[in-house]
Amino acid sequence: MMRKRIFEDSVLSRRNFIVGGSLATTAVLAGCGQPQAVTSAAQPVPGIQLYTVREPMARNMAGTLARIAEIGYKEVEFAGYFDKSPAEVRAILSDTGLAAPSTHVGHDVIRDNPGPAIEAGAEVGHDWLVLNWLAPDQRETIDQYKRWAEVMNRFGEQARAAGMKAAWHNHDFELMPIDGTVPLDILMEECDPDLVKFELDLFWAEKAGTDILALLARDPDRFTMCHVKDMDESGNMADVGTGVIDFRSIFASDVSRFQHFFIERDDAARPFKTAAVGHATLDNVLQAVSESRQ
Repeated sequence: MMRKRIFEDSVLSRRNFIVGGSLATTAVLAGCGQPQAVTSAAQPVPGIQLYTVREPMARNMAGTLARIAEIGYKEVEFAGYFDKSPAEVRAILSDTGLAAPSTHVGHDVIRDNPGPAIEAGAEVGHDWLVLNWLAPDQRETIDQYKRWAEVMNRFGEQARAAGMKAAWHNHDFELMPIDGTVPLDILMEECDPDLVKFELDLFWAEKAGTDILALLARDPDRFTMCHVKDMDESGNMADVGTGVIDFRSIFASDVSRFQHFFIERDDAARPFKTAAVGHATLDNVLQAVSESRQ
């Protein structure tokens, strides 16, 4: 189907995008200084995954992050550093008043050479290093997922040694059975809960037909972050608040323990509009949930 091809192109583009950013980061690590953590907001606030605004970021990172801050965002999640050094990224974040608690990291980097990404993450001030996606040839069998759980446990130990934490970001394929077994079940069983958490992408979970609250209820504290991504009635991506996903019901549930909420739309034609609409929606939802719990 054309829709499937669009989604495959989306995640392939993300993979190439992040690998490019990781290579650029590796080249500049020699000049990194002593890391100092950038603190995140104490209360949940709307954040944004910067893949949503990747084209403006590539042209002008400082200007783009300034606009993101003007919209009202306090937190951002990176997916590559756009040929900037970690020190440069940190300085821009300081200038704009933004915190960057998380970044996505390519699966091949995590498996083959995680050291530079860990050093860069510490320099920028991230709390979380998140596996972004698995290539199709890396997710054909359950045994492959078991091996990836081993990779993530090792990566989690390395991240913890540097003062950070590791997490896994899902798409729909982790939630679709392979020979009767759901890959995410294997990841939850095989990954050490003290070393590897999960960033739940709500769009991809919905697309896979997952009962999101039932998934969260299995181990609420394992799901520390989420991608707030909406779906239209045809199953395509939509600006947050214009689609069919009931974010308020999810976030108001007792099994929702998310610490960070990142708006995202992979195919945003007008990325700053997407960012503004998403921020307004998520801000209202989080405030309503907070008030209901008082």
